[in-house]
Amino acid sequence: MFKMLKKSVLALAIGTAAALGLHAAAQAQPKLEEVKVALFWLRNGEVSALMVADAKGYFAEQGLKLTLVDGGPGRNPVPTVGAGQADFGVAPGSEVVRARLAPAPVDVVAIGSMEQVMPLAYIKLGNPGDPDPTPKDLEGKTVGIQAPGKFFLESMLKRNNIDPAKVKTSIVLGTPEPLMVGKVDYFAGFLTNQTYQIEQEALKPTAPPAVKGKTWKAIPFYKYGLAMPTNVVFATNKTLKERPETVRKFMRALAMGMKFDHEHTAEAIKLVDAYPAQLERVDKLAWRAKIQHPLEVNEGTKANGLLWTDPKVWTDMMDFYKEAGEINRVVPASEVMTNAFNAGVKLAN
Repeated sequence: MFKMLKKSVLALAIGTAAALGLHAAAQAQPKLEEVKVALFWLRNGEVSALMVADAKGYFAEQGLKLTLVDGGPGRNPVPTVGAGQADFGVAPGSEVVRARLAPAPVDVVAIGSMEQVMPLAYIKLGNPGDPDPTPKDLEGKTVGIQAPGKFFLESMLKRNNIDPAKVKTSIVLGTPEPLMVGKVDYFAGFLTNQTYQIEQEALKPTAPPAVKGKTWKAIPFYKYGLAMPTNVVFATNKTLKERPETVRKFMRALAMGMKFDHEHTAEAIKLVDAYPAQLERVDKLAWRAKIQHPLEVNEGTKANGLLWTDPKVWTDMMDFYKEAGEINRVVPASEVMTNAFNAGVKLAN
């Protein structure tokens, strides 16, 4: 009986010690700092770097816990971040510029660009072996545009010494049906969006005659018009001044996620496919990566690190929107963007 009691006491002591050890270990683990990121749209492969960084544990390694706040129609992340309801935001660079220079300005500053150029393009149908069109090919043609897009088209035409009067326009919705049924010759869309629908429709046995067996060809605005950064990461000046280390850790984790996304794309796609509430599946994510990855890098990122953003591009963008009448002044680029928090993370090749 004494032996049994001794064994019971010993077992109780071991159990108590183990429980205390687990409790101490739990207490020893540092608490992660939550960082909320407000998105411009619903989460999909456009912001794959964020989700990859989270799934790979890069944010946790920096002592951060990522929370994504989905955007969508009527949910602009700029005022969300400006009001302190999120720590960081992701939006087109134009949204940051217009908010920063509005009559009632929102105190936000860009700290990096996930896409170095806006993927706006003027898209046509063609045969796979056809050469890519140029702005000159728009003469005498009809371009389907959305209502706010006329200034973009006319600006690109003027930059290429083409009289806008020689190009007809038709106001259409944001889907490429008018192009696929032959109502317009070109369609203003995004390389990372509507081109997928065109490819899918072209493969269907029931595809319209104008689409069947065809592919898309494009005149990129960033090549013939202006390079404008999009999927820009931004925060308030208050955050940058009061929490600089948090900002640096966030940008390092995000850059590591982008690096993994580029260098281990197949594995990254699986991680994004499985990410909670992410909308796109493996086939579309793989399609997107082929188009989107080249838009995320340039000579500047090769030299300075992923997410680096060119000050000159921001000055050019302000000039563009001032000419369009959407802002009333141009300020030094340093008032709307900074590379001070860039982590210098570069791709292997």
